[in-house]
Amino acid sequence: MRILNIICGLAIIVAALHLVHGIHHFYGHMDRQSMHGIGPWTAMAGAGLMIVLCLIGAVQLFRRPN
Repeated sequence: MRILNIICGLAIIVAALHLVHGIHHFYGHMDRQSMHGIGPWTAMAGAGLMIVLCLIGAVQLFRRPN
């Protein structure tokens, strides 16, 4: 069971890194005129929240169960 928790934690970290990579490409290739609306900033905040929650979940899986 412990090895499954470690594998799942690593999978969540890889998924979070993939999301960061996608955000980088999405906003890196967007022209500057598109960034003046509230939509892209809301999407970036939502993605940032998802990344933080993914990393918190991965840390919880790495902890030894009592």
